[in-house]
Amino acid sequence: RGYATAVTRLLARFGFETLGLHRIEIVVDPQNIASQRVAEKAGAVREGILRNRLLYEQGPHDGVMFSLIPPV
Repeated sequence: RGYATAVTRLLARFGFETLGLHRIEIVVDPQNIASQRVAEKAGAVREGILRNRLLYEQGPHDGVMFSLIPPV
């Protein structure tokens, strides 16, 4: 239905316009394809894999880094 994408876009707009952020990072588990799709649909750019970026009870895991920057 697109709710997650819409919320991601709204939060990004709030971050850029209200908080004055210059960059927003989204880090997703490599196996979480749905969240990666949300990031992409929201306009985030995939930057790569961050080794041992996520910490779970089982230990550290890699994360996929996406970023959003404000429109010029």
